[in-house]
Amino acid sequence: MATRLVRAGLIAAAALFSLAPAGAGALEHAAGPTGSAPEAPEAPRLAATGNAAAIAFYRKVAAATDAEASTHYTYSAAQTLVRVKNLGAGNLSWLMADPPKAGYRPAHGAVWLVASQGRTTYVTETVLPTSPAEGFAPFELVLTPRGEVMMAAPTTPSAPQRCVSRTSGTPYVGLDTATGKPIGYTVVGRFSALRRVGDTVYVTSTYSWGPQTAIEVDTVSATTYLPSRSVYRVLAHHGIPGFTFALDDITWGTTPPSPPVSNGVCATYLASIR
Repeated sequence: MATRLVRAGLIAAAALFSLAPAGAGALEHAAGPTGSAPEAPEAPRLAATGNAAAIAFYRKVAAATDAEASTHYTYSAAQTLVRVKNLGAGNLSWLMADPPKAGYRPAHGAVWLVASQGRTTYVTETVLPTSPAEGFAPFELVLTPRGEVMMAAPTTPSAPQRCVSRTSGTPYVGLDTATGKPIGYTVVGRFSALRRVGDTVYVTSTYSWGPQTAIEVDTVSATTYLPSRSVYRVLAHHGIPGFTFALDDITWGTTPPSPPVSNGVCATYLASIR
């Protein structure tokens, strides 16, 4: 994909998590992904084509983002980024960057990607319902340095946390599937001519999103080369619905939180991954 915080392998996948309390010292394991779609082509396999000036500019964006220690962004429930379904009996299923599906309710939240020497070390995502009527409580996902996904719910500090860990299949946290990958954007896809307004540069790129086509527009500082917003429009294709989502309020190099150390059964585990 053209310019992604979401590196190789981003495509729709549903993960099923059990929120049943885990026993002391134990972790509830999640079921594997359900309804996962074919993965998108990996970034290194896609060439950068199109406008030469835009490609040259975006190479500077890639270098600038990879040099940062962290990035933080938010997403709104108005965008098709995260959707959650309450399956009952303490089970939730969530979809990441997927067309709408029956029974899944939109969520909003925030993501931290934290890096060391230009590589992600862990990712945290707080997922919030738009209202209590959505049928699920707020929860937090952590992609650990060990490549595990931990889930804690609820997110309120005074409540006991309940965990799941080490999912099978391909779980998604913060649009990422693994640690140890470059933190920033990748220069692949077909680039259109740049549009500049003052210190702001708008970069448009087109690339394959699995069998579909994505059009991405990034809002970038001409001074720092750091993006502040990215909008993704995935077009419909042969009966597969299109959808749109945005990463908003992107900030870089801010002081990130450590992986959360919660009370209750998650405390020992989370302390061990720091």
